[in-house]
This record gives sequence, structure tokens and C-alpha cells, in this order.
Amino acid sequence: MRRILFTCLAMTLVIDPSWARADEPPELSDPLTLDAAIAYARAHNPDIGAARARQHAAHARPTQVGALPDPMIDLAYHNETFDRFTLGDSDFAWVRIGASQAIPFPGKLGLKADIARQTAKGTHAAAQRVERDVLSRVKMAYAEYAHLQEQHHLLERNRRLLQNLARSAETKYAVGDGIQQDVVRAQLELSMIEDRAITLEQRSRSQTAELNALLNRPATAPLGVPQHLEERHLTRSLDDLLAAAQVQAPELDVAASRIAASEAGLTLAHRDYLPDFVVRADYMNKAALDPEWEIGIGVTLPLYAASKQLAGVHEAAAMLAEARQERDGTARLIEARVRDLFARAQAAERLVALYHTTIIPQARLALESATTAYGVNKVDFMTLLNSFTLMLEYEMRYHEELSNFQNATAQLEALVGEAVEG
Repeated sequence: MRRILFTCLAMTLVIDPSWARADEPPELSDPLTLDAAIAYARAHNPDIGAARARQHAAHARPTQVGALPDPMIDLAYHNETFDRFTLGDSDFAWVRIGASQAIPFPGKLGLKADIARQTAKGTHAAAQRVERDVLSRVKMAYAEYAHLQEQHHLLERNRRLLQNLARSAETKYAVGDGIQQDVVRAQLELSMIEDRAITLEQRSRSQTAELNALLNRPATAPLGVPQHLEERHLTRSLDDLLAAAQVQAPELDVAASRIAASEAGLTLAHRDYLPDFVVRADYMNKAALDPEWEIGIGVTLPLYAASKQLAGVHEAAAMLAEARQERDGTARLIEARVRDLFARAQAAERLVALYHTTIIPQARLALESATTAYGVNKVDFMTLLNSFTLMLEYEMRYHEELSNFQNATAQLEALVGEAVEG
């Protein structure tokens, strides 16, 4: 019967194993969305998994250190001579069973548990910090991956445009209206685009490997087509972001937990001057004689306080001072980091708007005008080629600033724990 039940259970698992992976995110799809990449990283990134494991381990610690030490039970036999057992024949032979329990001075165990609880809070904040950092890196890697894809498409589109311009130069040269230098310069520009394409291909492979590493996938695993980077805008002021960072930055929570644990550690160090206790009970069986019993209590004596407990107080006080200094330093670094990232995001936002609304439209008009003028021999080929290279450069910079904006806002969101753009 047991074998039949096991077989049925195994068949159920084979037929429908979905319960075992119900919490697993779906595989990465094509096209690849940022939300899908973030969900996959949350479930699979090893740094996030390790931080969660450390958090669970730390939360199991307070009950351990707050419990009494394990009691001790001992068994002894006392004999009077070496040639035979004298239990029952002598008043000085017996079997003894004893038990003892160490009891720290009241409050010591509570302080140890409090230190462990504060440490657990710190690991919780540290796990949040790791997750935010990883997801920030995923966002930046995704933005760079999408940026490189956009630049690749942009180069291909401009390669075709430049090939048309090169054919125009060759046609004019063939009928005597152009010069050979124009043809050579057009071919040189095509070669330079090819050079950029090769560099982009290498960067794309490296970026694919980086994003896959964050997702805990093989470096060469294929990734879907990313979403097009859209123009977005900062929705929070600098003052709002600074205030949010001081409240929600996990680094400050880690520092606060360490200060609380160090304060409890200093109190515990002072309490170590107080003695601990040991209570015990013994039962002695003397065979034919009446049994005996004994109870007692022991007290530890801090005879070496000058070299032990006093040094412990000094150590705990120094650790508390260190924790407070680190908290202050962390707060200043976070403020400086928020200001820097906000300035970079703001600059990228302005440049994106400038390129999109002014520079690129003007460059396109200049190229169209130069193309028309070149067709009727009003400008030379170098003027036309210069208009083409300027437009290509501005379009490349536009997509680069889109990526720069995403990078800055991704790092800002990791600090403040909230969306900062929309």
C-alpha cells in the first residue's frame, strides 16, 4: 500500500510540477522589459540571496544568546579500595548523581538578546541595501544595454544614408562634376562608421555579460530586445530627496542598529562586574545505608576586573564612539551622493531636451539643406559630409544622455527608496 501511494505521488509531481516553482518568476521574454529583468534579479541574484540568508541567520540569534546556559548532569561512583567494589560494604562507597545550572546575573541575558536583536535589525537593513544596490545596477546595466542597441540601429541607419551620399559623390566624379577626394573621403567616413560598429559590438557583448551576471545567468545567454529609452523627467526636488534619504537610506539604518547594539554592549560590559551564579543538587546512594542529598550555590568572583572587565568597558565605549562617528560620516556621504546624482540627472535631463528640441532638428535641417545644395552644385561635398557627421554625433550624444539620466536616477532611487522620475 505504501509503495502504491509513493508511486501516485511521484506521478503527480511528474504530471504537474508547477507547485514547486509557483514562486519563480517567468523566464525572460523577448522583448525584454525592465520590470521582467528586475523581477528575475530579485529571485535569482546571488548577492540578494546571500543577504537574505544572513538576515535569516541573524534573526535566529537572539533566542539563542538570551537563553540560559545548558544545565549539566554528572554521574560519579566513589569506591574505597582497588581490589573490589565496596558499595554496600563500606560507609565510604557511594553512587552520586548531580545536576548544576549556571545563572548569569539578572539582566545580562536580556542585554545579550538585545544586542543580537539590534544586530538582526542591522542585517535586515543591510539586506535592503544589497537589494537596492543590485536592482540599481540592473537598471543601469539595462539602460546601457538599451542605449547600445539604439546606437547600433542609429549607426546602421546612418551607414545607409552615407552610402547614398557616397554614391552621389561617385556619380558626380564619374561625369566630371566631382573630385576623387570626395569619393575617398566618403569611403573614409564609411570606414569610421564601421570602426564605431565594431566597438559597439564589443561593448554590447560586455554589457550582455554584465546584465546576465546580475541575473545569475550564463554570460553568453541571449537577452531579448530591450525597450526603447524614453525621455523622462525628475519629479522630486533636491530638498525632498535629501530628506527622504536621511529617513530611508538603508546605510543609516545599519548605522543606527550598530549604535543601539553598541550601547547595549557598553551596558553589558558594566554589568560584567557583577557575579554570576551556579546552583547545584546532588543525590548519593550508599546501597544499604541511608541515601544522602546536597544542594549548593556558587558565585563567580571578578578578581581580575582591572585587566578583564575594565578593559571590556573601554572596548565597548570605543566601539560605541566608532559607531556614532561612522553614522555621522555615512550621513554626510549620503547627502553628498544625493546632491551629485541629482546634479547629474538634472544636467542629463536638460541636455536630452536640448538635443531633442533644438540641436538635432537644426542638424537635420542643415543636412537636408546641404544635400539639396550639393545636388545643384551650390556646396562642395566636404560641407555636406560635415553636416552628416555633426548630425550623427548629436544623435549619438542624445542617446548617451538618455542613458546617463537613467543611470543617475537609478542610483538616486537606491538611496531614497522611492521613484524620482516619471
